[in-house]
Amino acid sequence: MHLSASPSRHRFRRQTVVAVLMALVALALSGCVRVQAALALSDKDTVSGQLVIAEVLLRQGDKGPELTIAPELAAKVKAAPYSADGYVGSTVSFQDLTFPEVSLLTQTLTPGGQYRLSFRRSGNLVTMAGSVDLSELPADRADVQLKVAFPGAILQTNGVDEGGTVAWSPKPGAVTEFLATIEYDDQSGVSWTKWVTIVGAGAVAVAMLVLLLALFTHRRDRRPVIRQN
Repeated sequence: MHLSASPSRHRFRRQTVVAVLMALVALALSGCVRVQAALALSDKDTVSGQLVIAEVLLRQGDKGPELTIAPELAAKVKAAPYSADGYVGSTVSFQDLTFPEVSLLTQTLTPGGQYRLSFRRSGNLVTMAGSVDLSELPADRADVQLKVAFPGAILQTNGVDEGGTVAWSPKPGAVTEFLATIEYDDQSGVSWTKWVTIVGAGAVAVAMLVLLLALFTHRRDRRPVIRQN
């Protein structure tokens, strides 16, 4: 004999399905993420900074996005839990990463390729290039920021120059490019032109000194010798 399911069981299943669908819709529509990056570039071609990668807390016990840090960066990169303003996730701090290590960190933290960042040096010029893909992210409570402090003159950028620090605020629903070109300051504190002038003046002074010493020696050698009886 076939027994039909009781009304209470049907009601329980409907409630469960509705709850799951509501959770999925909330997750899909929220788009509530926080990505904040503050970096500082040194004239030794190293980068230090801090990253916050978090999402809105939907359920108690959520820890936010799972991050992966490359084993070879374990000595320079540290992660700690982050919780603020209803967001949960991680704070990633790092010190003196080389340019290739910065690219590796970005790739391992965001394996989906949504975030990209690299630095390249040619002579005294350093070029920063990167992007963030927020095309699938609704505008609701999205908080994405990037700030980079440079040690030299900012020659070109598509960010906002704040007196040595360039800031970007990517908007949800689009792909944002990060571009900046900077020139390292002269570490001696003297420009190349002034250096040439100083070296030239110094060379003239040395030549004059050598000439005076030569004349003095020549005159001394030509003085008559007085013999004593």
